[in-house]
Formats: sequence, structure tokens, C-alpha cells
Amino acid sequence: MPVPYLPATENRCVYADYKLAKKGYQTWGYELDVHNHAEDVAAPHAFHDSGSFICARIVDAATGKLEVAPCFLPHFLSGAYWVIDYNEEEGYALISGGAPTHSAPGGCRTGDGTNNSGLWIFTRKQAREEALVKKVSEIAASKGFDVSVLLDVDNTACNEVTEVTV
Repeated sequence: MPVPYLPATENRCVYADYKLAKKGYQTWGYELDVHNHAEDVAAPHAFHDSGSFICARIVDAATGKLEVAPCFLPHFLSGAYWVIDYNEEEGYALISGGAPTHSAPGGCRTGDGTNNSGLWIFTRKQAREEALVKKVSEIAASKGFDVSVLLDVDNTACNEVTEVTV
């Protein structure tokens, strides 16, 4: 689902890395450092990288609810990120930009602004596993999400990411 900070034109070599913040670096109550990366689909494939400017706060670990924002913003200005389903062994997470609030023919959707928007399938492996993507998409649909908003990401010709934590 395109969102302002990840338009469909940047759906190449996309990854997100979430790590525990360094001790003592918990500005505004954030507990996680977030590193996002994407590249333009069209050559010359300019990259868009968040660097170390994005942070997250765990709102409710039991239900997988996070808030994510630029580190300099107080958390009340952050956007919701909900881990809807997760399987460490299979290597996937289904992430929603908060609660779906819009009805659509295919199910419910989140908004389309910067916050409270988006639906993503995260996988640990860079190479696409079609069966896994299909399985997680079906999980999203079974939970009432409109999966027509999911867009393919081309990660086939990317530099290998050696350490990514979901």
C-alpha cells in the first residue's frame, strides 16, 4: 500500500530494521532504533534511506503494538504500527499501520496519510518466497484486510542485507 514515505515508485530493495535502542538513548520514550531503506524502481535506482532518524516505542508488547516516528518528535505525534501476525520460525510478520478504518470492496483498509496507514508483509529472507507471501496475504484477508493494497517489491538485484531484525 503506497504511503507518503514509501510511494510505489520506490518499491525496490526495500527493508526495515528494528533494533533495541542503545542504552541511554531513549529520547521521548522510544525503545527501538528503526532503519528504513528503499530504492527507486526506475534506473538509476536512487536510494532513500532513513539513516538513524527513525525511532519506535513499544505500546503493548503482548498485542504487538508500536508507535514509530522521527526520533526528534514526541511519541504522541508518532504513527501506529501493529504486528497483526508473526512467526519467527517461518520468518514473517504482517504489519498494519494501525487499525483499519476504511471499508472497501475487498475488506478494510487503513488510512492513506503519513500516520495510521499502510499494510506490509515483512519477511526475513531477501529472496521472495511466493508461497510464504501468499500464506501471509491469506492471513491478512482472513482478518478482514483488503489485500488488494499490497504491492510487490523487487528485491532481486539488491545488495545483500547481512543483519535485519524484525
